[in-house]
Amino acid sequence: MHEIAFLPLIKATWETIYMVFIASFISILVGLMLGVFLYLTAKKQTLENTFIHRLLGTIVNVTRSVPFIILMISIIPLTRFLVGTTIGTNAAIVPLTLAAIPFFARVAENALAQVPYGLIEAAHAMGASTWQTVTKVLIPESLPALIRGATLTVIGLIGYSAMAGVVGGGGLGELAINYGYQQFNIAVMLETVIILIALVQLIQMLGDTLAKRRRVKALFYASVLLWAACFTYEFWPSAASHTNTLRIGIMSGSPEKIMAVAQQVAQKEYGLHLQIVTFSDYVQPNTALNNGSIDANIFQHGPYLEAQIKAHHYPLTAIAKTFVYPMGFYSQTITHLSQLKEGAVIAIPNDPSNGGRALLILQKAGLIKLKAGSGTLATVRDITDNPRHLQFKVMDAAQLPRVLKDADLVAITNDFVGPAGLSIGQAVLKEGSDSPYANLIVVRDQDKTKPLIQTLVTVMHSKAVLHETEKVFPDGAAIPAWK
Repeated sequence: MHEIAFLPLIKATWETIYMVFIASFISILVGLMLGVFLYLTAKKQTLENTFIHRLLGTIVNVTRSVPFIILMISIIPLTRFLVGTTIGTNAAIVPLTLAAIPFFARVAENALAQVPYGLIEAAHAMGASTWQTVTKVLIPESLPALIRGATLTVIGLIGYSAMAGVVGGGGLGELAINYGYQQFNIAVMLETVIILIALVQLIQMLGDTLAKRRRVKALFYASVLLWAACFTYEFWPSAASHTNTLRIGIMSGSPEKIMAVAQQVAQKEYGLHLQIVTFSDYVQPNTALNNGSIDANIFQHGPYLEAQIKAHHYPLTAIAKTFVYPMGFYSQTITHLSQLKEGAVIAIPNDPSNGGRALLILQKAGLIKLKAGSGTLATVRDITDNPRHLQFKVMDAAQLPRVLKDADLVAITNDFVGPAGLSIGQAVLKEGSDSPYANLIVVRDQDKTKPLIQTLVTVMHSKAVLHETEKVFPDGAAIPAWK
């Protein structure tokens, strides 16, 4: 039966509150100023300027049109410049804020436009300056609409925060995706969804109350308390404060159990602190290692690393092997390849590394032929001979176990075999121990000879880590590659 520890749930809840509060505070403040400026530069307003109004309007519209996940990835250099890192909760705040500013700017502009023009004329007649008109008339009169708009902004940011896992930002969304969806843990999914619903309901209720009663002082005091809590969280001592610390990037899920044992071995036997940073995709760990946000990563095999270095010119190198985790093809309709019918549906991973890996297994089994030179990053477009007219479906790796009833053969990596209730022994087709896909410990070129890095290798090859890995991946699902 799946369970979830209480402390990780509390931690994820706070991370969501932390991200959303800071992003909301900044985006509402900046968005309000931008909205006021959009309003004042509009036709027949105090600072009428058609060119500036249209330019700002275009920028706002373009920013609002970019999907959040694309915005998050595309501004990685800016994120690093602003907060000094591209991973973690603080890194997630940057795209959250940039996504919300243009939204609230439009909300503020529309709210100000609803203020009766007669009030503005009366203020002008009494000699009020532009600043006085804004602060004494426009904002007070539009306050209920502004508060309702701010409420919608905060709720929207809670939804956006679910994607924080892309940069290792934590939060309830990451917990639900990485440890619920990907690990087939329904309890995690339900508990995180319930907390998210409660947060949204609470924020909506508070927003409605403030809009009706205009209790701005209460909002101010609550903001001060939250800022105090945020600063305490940010500057609370952590493992990073230790001298002998390495930040290790891994994939979320089962690898975390193994790295928990590695942390114990490193601390107890070598005085080395391992700070674990989890990711939910295969791209960010190398990006984070390249820019110095982490010191090493342990998630990829040689062919994928070579392709990443070739594509991005990363100064990265593999210093040791860990385990081979054989990929297997599973089925609920056949028990042997001879039973595979013509036109059968084959589902494979959509990431370049494991997609090509799956196709190479099929080629070795004689089911297809690939274009010469296509190598480990082959795609279905590289298939030159398909005598059984197999139909290929390319899908997210975490989704593959869920389509076993709908496909004849499904390629599943070991990250999802155990959580899906399968074992490597059930595979109709699988890699052998001679697989070139051993996972690697990867570091930056200039760090490969550092003593701490060499200690990391010793830790990962220790008996305790070997035992835990074979426990997490039993029955030959993890083969030591360094022996």
